[in-house]
Amino acid sequence: MIKSLSLFGAAIALAGVGVTPGIAATTAQPPVAGQVKSADTGKATTLLVDGSKKEDLAKTLVVLHNTKNTRDLGGYQTADGKWQIRHYQLLRSDNLNKLDSDDVKTFTDKYRVKSVVDLRTPGQVKSAPDVAIPGAKETYISILGPHAYTDGGGDGDFYNQRLTFGYPAITGYRQFLNMLAVNNGGSTLYHCSSGKDRTGIATVLIMAILGMDKQTIVNDFMLSQYTGRTVKIEWISQYYRDIEKNYGSLQNYIDTALAISPTVQAKLRAKYLVSTDGKQTPYPAPSEPAQPNPTPTLPSQPETPKPQPETKPEVVTNGDGDQVTKPKKKAKQVKILKTKKLHTKRVYRVKAHKPWFKDAKLKHAKGKTPKTAKKWRLVKSEKVKIKHKTYTYYQIKDASGHTAWILNKYVTKK
Repeated sequence: MIKSLSLFGAAIALAGVGVTPGIAATTAQPPVAGQVKSADTGKATTLLVDGSKKEDLAKTLVVLHNTKNTRDLGGYQTADGKWQIRHYQLLRSDNLNKLDSDDVKTFTDKYRVKSVVDLRTPGQVKSAPDVAIPGAKETYISILGPHAYTDGGGDGDFYNQRLTFGYPAITGYRQFLNMLAVNNGGSTLYHCSSGKDRTGIATVLIMAILGMDKQTIVNDFMLSQYTGRTVKIEWISQYYRDIEKNYGSLQNYIDTALAISPTVQAKLRAKYLVSTDGKQTPYPAPSEPAQPNPTPTLPSQPETPKPQPETKPEVVTNGDGDQVTKPKKKAKQVKILKTKKLHTKRVYRVKAHKPWFKDAKLKHAKGKTPKTAKKWRLVKSEKVKIKHKTYTYYQIKDASGHTAWILNKYVTKK
């Protein structure tokens, strides 16, 4: 899995495991249900326990006409039981494209929604745009990048690659969490298509920062199954397994991979936590460091630009003996002529020691194919024009979800 970080430009050095200040660390780990083989990956995975109950859904569900999976995070308690999430502040949801006037009124009047964060891809937003909520600012953060190759499936390694180590996910969740720390007035409503995968992981991160224990977080993730959505304990188990294998803990992943600063995490706790003693005492705000008096400085003088040597056009003699200016060479251009998605169940192999790339424009070479060829599936084909010649490249994907581009002549059938 570590290798996958370099593929997405998200390699982060491991650091020490952090402990949330002011909140007791997660206490006992939930019991495990043993080793099973995931139906999606075929790999042995230690499963967490699904402790969710259908009756628990009523404690968080926001009853609306045209959404099934809208929930208020208010009421969840920290691991030490001293603090809980404020009500009417953080709402997780599924698609908002079919809201009726009563649904909109619930969001505006009861929950005072002032910020809507759409975690879907641009194509999904275009095909099913949100119904506008008056007075709420809409922000679009595509967690899966420009395209969703699957939506609502959330299966196996692909699910975790995209939502855990994918570059759009890391940068997207970072932007989202930093937004939550500065949103002022009213509640924040965040959603994807089904309200369980991208939204589910966003909620895992929020609850971890606020101090909920792992079992509470897992139970909330699994509540989507009672709203007609498909979620599996294998998915969230694999998510935790991959993070803890590579970072030691979810907290360390938040600190290092997502790079959410201690100050931002402290602001999130101060903003969204209140005491459980009935007094609704706000969680202590972080102390702002004293700002030293700035030392006055003289205005800097602009640097005098260095004279650039004059470049004269190259003059050559043509076939008639006349001197003419030689035209400048045009920059090399790479043009994609056609892109096609491939739907094949056949397994292929790639020839060893052949160049492959991160994209079909050949800008970022990844190196050579390994000596031992893996089994791959074809995902896409692209016709690319390079120096007036046309080539066909295949995008190939292995069982772990790693993808690469390679010339079609280097791909052979099993």
